[in-house]
Amino acid sequence: MKETIDRSVWINYFNEFTRRNNSRPTRLEVFGENGAQQEECGLPFAGISLERGNGAPSIAIMFSGRNGHTPPHLTHVIKNVQEITPKRGLDGSDEALEIVDSQGEKSLLRFEPQPMIPANSNREWSLYKSPFEFLSSIRLPPPPPGDSNPVAHSVRRR
Repeated sequence: MKETIDRSVWINYFNEFTRRNNSRPTRLEVFGENGAQQEECGLPFAGISLERGNGAPSIAIMFSGRNGHTPPHLTHVIKNVQEITPKRGLDGSDEALEIVDSQGEKSLLRFEPQPMIPANSNREWSLYKSPFEFLSSIRLPPPPPGDSNPVAHSVRRR
């Protein structure tokens, strides 16, 4: 079922949407007469706002620089917005926002999954100068007695 956001609450919805999703990595795609076009990928979400000029609402989606602390790096404007549909995950979190203009062109703002990095990963790697040093520190068990070809042994064990 498609759950669109009522126009009367767009401003409040965008304020809350911005607060919930600030700095999340994004992907913006536009589906129109030229097919699917990727507008950006990986920039942090900075905000979304509504402009009600001349009766036809326009929406500006802002993205910050890659470090998330710089002023907006890119602004994508959608004119004559007709419909806004959120896409939510099973946990209720925002996954995407679909915006349709008066020509039927759809802009899809998606949030990219954030990589899971173990809390102690920096400390583990800081013990070594490089990943190669880390890999060379790994010691494999010795081959069984009487095995004359340790390489063949390691292949057989897999």
